Amino acid sequence: MTAILASGSISLVTDTTDLRERRRLATRADIEAAALDLFTQRGSERTTVDDIAVAAGVSPRTFFRYFPTKEDAALGTNRAFDEAITARVGSGTVTLAVVVEAVAATLAEFGGAPIDRLLRVRCLLNHDDNLRRAALRTEADQCRAVHRDLRARVMAETVNVAMRAALDEWATHRAAGEDADLVEIFHEACAVQSRMFEGFHRE
Repeated sequence: MTAILASGSISLVTDTTDLRERRRLATRADIEAAALDLFTQRGSERTTVDDIAVAAGVSPRTFFRYFPTKEDAALGTNRAFDEAITARVGSGTVTLAVVVEAVAATLAEFGGAPIDRLLRVRCLLNHDDNLRRAALRTEADQCRAVHRDLRARVMAETVNVAMRAALDEWATHRAAGEDADLVEIFHEACAVQSRMFEGFHRE
């Protein structure tokens, strides 16, 4: 919803609750955009919460109502992406193939403002070590929270490795002005991973 709001495609609503929610999402989107802009210009370590708040037109107190850290403010697209995958996987029997297809389907659905925001985040992660560490911590925390048993966690982490590699490869091509199909690259990363596991079992 944040990305949809940022792209300006939400229709006008008259219900007070909906209007309040729209304003909340708009504020969140403004903070995320300000964080991304400042991190791109200065790097995350040289940017403060106060800097982001000023750029977004909010107080530091308002900032902390939406995000626990400055890094988290730039990772909203990653969080929305992970939540979409979790929702698609559901609560039934989960296999590695199910998780892979859930990731591929979610990647295929991303377009417009969300995919542009995802590209910006991945390009930042390739050059900002502090932000990359924060993204890895967030990913690990979410994996622990969602997947309680060892098997599920190993599957999730396995797919996460392929997904990170695919996203970084895709971002590198796009930053160079080259066409790149994110879903195709993800499937290629999974295939490489599968061949590695096969080689491991034969040894």
